[in-house]
Amino acid sequence: MIRRWVADFGLGMRLALGGGGVRTAWARLALTAAGVGLGVVVLLAATSLPHMLGARSDRSAGRMAVAAAVDGVDPVYAVDRNDEFRGRGLQGHVVQPTGPRLPAAPGVGRLPGPGEAVLSPALAGLLRSPDGELLRPRFPERVIGTIGDAGLTGPNELYFYVGSAAVATQPGAELVSGFGGEPLRRGLDPLQLLLVVVGATTCLVPVFVFVVTSTRLAAASRDRRLAALRLVGADRGQVRRIAAGEALLGSFAGLVVGGVLFLLVRLLVPLITVSAFRGGIFAADVVPDWRLGVPALLALPLLACAAAVFALRRVVVEPLGVVRRGTRLRRKLWWRLVPAVAGGVLLAVRAGTGDALDPAVIAGVVLVLTAVPLVLPWRVERVAGVLHGGSPAWLLAGRRLQLDSATAARLVGGIAVVLAGSIALQGVYARVERDEPPVGDVRVMATAFVTSLADVDAFTAALHALPGLAGVPVETRGLVRTAAGERSSIVVETCAELAIAGCRDGDVYATGPGAPGPGDQVRFAGTGPPQWTVPADRYHVHSGETPGLRVTPGALRTATSIGLSSNARIPAAGPDVVEQVRNIVGWKGIVASLGTERDGTYAFLTRVLSVGSVLVLLLAAGSLLIAAWEQLRERRRSLAALMANGVGRGVLARSLVWQLAIPVAVAVVVAVLAGLGLDWLLLTMVVHRPMAADLAMIGVLTAPAAAAVLVVTAATLPVLWRTASLEQLREE
Repeated sequence: MIRRWVADFGLGMRLALGGGGVRTAWARLALTAAGVGLGVVVLLAATSLPHMLGARSDRSAGRMAVAAAVDGVDPVYAVDRNDEFRGRGLQGHVVQPTGPRLPAAPGVGRLPGPGEAVLSPALAGLLRSPDGELLRPRFPERVIGTIGDAGLTGPNELYFYVGSAAVATQPGAELVSGFGGEPLRRGLDPLQLLLVVVGATTCLVPVFVFVVTSTRLAAASRDRRLAALRLVGADRGQVRRIAAGEALLGSFAGLVVGGVLFLLVRLLVPLITVSAFRGGIFAADVVPDWRLGVPALLALPLLACAAAVFALRRVVVEPLGVVRRGTRLRRKLWWRLVPAVAGGVLLAVRAGTGDALDPAVIAGVVLVLTAVPLVLPWRVERVAGVLHGGSPAWLLAGRRLQLDSATAARLVGGIAVVLAGSIALQGVYARVERDEPPVGDVRVMATAFVTSLADVDAFTAALHALPGLAGVPVETRGLVRTAAGERSSIVVETCAELAIAGCRDGDVYATGPGAPGPGDQVRFAGTGPPQWTVPADRYHVHSGETPGLRVTPGALRTATSIGLSSNARIPAAGPDVVEQVRNIVGWKGIVASLGTERDGTYAFLTRVLSVGSVLVLLLAAGSLLIAAWEQLRERRRSLAALMANGVGRGVLARSLVWQLAIPVAVAVVVAVLAGLGLDWLLLTMVVHRPMAADLAMIGVLTAPAAAAVLVVTAATLPVLWRTASLEQLREE
């Protein structure tokens, strides 16, 4: 029996290669392989995500500073700096060596000394380019080398090691004897988990829809071949196995094509510079996880065989021909809604758990999205049934949809799933956006760490010299520690800023309980001898609740060294001005964009999932194009007959537009309803948040569906002109 099954499968594969003419068979196989191959690329890319993220996390942890002492190594003072340039992240370490035996950093031959720098290749290239003109003042140091791949998370990351002689006095500086820590594994909150679940299912469920659609290309010619086999004695069981064999060969060819395409994509990955990938991706990181990839790839041939056999359920293949739907039955709706209802029940049962990774929640999302391509044939059939009258192109399109609405529904099923998932994803995204605190008035906070009053004056003068920032106030403050170890705040203000009657430069005002007293010796840094003695003759007690000192600049003239920070709040500034502020601060301070920041993990997730949705939508459009080409090839004789009877090419082209546009319009309606329903279920049932759908964004998301119709139609016109030729009336 097994030998007979193997023989039937083998016969199906041979027919797939030569049935209906070698040229036609190979064209059919190429289209099927292309459709399945696109799905394979998405699956392999999705299963590569865990390794990619893990490798990036490991390299990021490998450059974390370690304070533990190491024999034979002279530690360096190091402080992390997280900056940006025109929206791109700019990170690195500022280091100050304490001896010649420097610690080893990953990807770096030697840590830089004062006045030296080691840069990532992308940062070095940016500084050399015209785009880096505003960034060059931030890196006046001499570049002594570049950072290797082992010290970068991606090929386009802007990373640096800068040597300085003033790191030890900066806040947050610590003695470092090496680099390399444990990767930080940060958990995701419920809304972030929902983003992952909805985004992943949106990207993966359409893949299987595309595979089913691709393996059912050229169904009519396949049925004619099966009828011929029935004529020479094949029974119905053999017919099904032969049909499965044909689909199996197409899926195997698709696996090969998909593998080759994946390798090509893998080579191109380092060239991707979109901000979603935060520095890009090394090709070596894109490695599919065999525990996820192998089962997914093995499922594709099985799915192809199942789809081919399932397609024969309404087809009667007899020795004298093929009969489709011998008695025309209207499609039933109830069983098509079962997955959606089951998915809703699963989400309702898990209501209040807040666990988006619960298998029941994941299954619920998958079932709701799976219901979309199941409902589409029923809805398209009902719409096609009411299409009457109109222009010749409209009549031709309506009649075609009435004769075969299932094929039209299959063509747009992938787009509908992507659109429904994207709408649900956008709903969760909108909810997160509304949960974020409102954006404040302050856009930029510039903090410069100063060691003298001269530094304060220089920072203030440089800041006020920038366009539009002449009136920006600068506040200088910090912490001091008494001999007893008590900490207190200190604010440096002029008498005009203090607005205290009788104030003279050199006065000190104590506010609140616990402030240092007159004559106390204090330190600005945590260690070392006292750096300043609070003047007793100019000491005053002033009202205030916060313990601390408010001092005039003259009172600090006797300090041997100070460690304070000058802060400037910049309400609004153009991007170039902000970059100039960063250049003024340099690596002796921090410039933070306030009111515009978002959680980094959330931003990364939304960007990557958005990119994934766009790629899958392109895959959907590609599959639609492949299927449209195959439909034209299958109908070449009928199109040629229409041409022979006087139907113009313009009528045929407009008819083709309507044949695609009507199912797409139906798919958009079904997808919007399914997406909003899934969004409501996820937010209200799983995480107990009110729904926050953005209708304008839904309109933006549906626009690509209309664009896909136009693009596919334009791409199929050359094929239409060729297939509508009168020569197609000849028998092959």
